[in-house]
Amino acid sequence: ASKMLASSVQSRLIYATRANNRGVRSADFYVIKNAECPAILVEIGFLTHPIEAQMLKNANYLERVSYGVASGITAYLSEIASP
Repeated sequence: ASKMLASSVQSRLIYATRANNRGVRSADFYVIKNAECPAILVEIGFLTHPIEAQMLKNANYLERVSYGVASGITAYLSEIASP
């Protein structure tokens, strides 16, 4: 379920932001490994990258990021609710 949620959020986040698609990855992070429900970590940029750092200061870009994440979650919930 977490992989399906991650894919849904990733695709909509890339669509909303036109960011570089680095794909969905998995790791043994405690916060996702031990969750009792679908769980993902979303990385929206690197503060150490000059261009990405500027984008993360931009309210319009952050709005698109928020929309992409919310849209991905909504799509995932709709998909699992479908018979």
